[in-house]
Amino acid sequence: MSIHYEQQNYPSGTILIRDFEGNVEVEDIIESWKFLLTNNMLGENVLGVINNICACNLRMDMNSFQYLIAYLKTEDAFKRIRLAVICEDPKKIIFPSMGEFIQDLQIKPFTTYDAAVDWIIKQ
Repeated sequence: MSIHYEQQNYPSGTILIRDFEGNVEVEDIIESWKFLLTNNMLGENVLGVINNICACNLRMDMNSFQYLIAYLKTEDAFKRIRLAVICEDPKKIIFPSMGEFIQDLQIKPFTTYDAAVDWIIKQ
């Protein structure tokens, strides 16, 4: 598993982009969030994070999804920013689709990068 990080700056703030590749487990996702927090990469200027999971093999089930959501709810930074997920595979998009209904978090699935950026910027 590997994750490529990139920052895109806009007049209203920054969007962090994470491209996932290879086999991805929920523990990998949580560790990557911890990395961002530890390295102060989710500061006040960050509007949201685009998580591109198109090129990865997402190994997630309902139990691991609930574990991920429970973790995200423990950190105030995730309640402040928008979390966009880019995916075209119906087997993977189910989890970010369910995330839309989670209180205290702003999660939304997209099939294009541009749509994800628009949603994050138009808060």
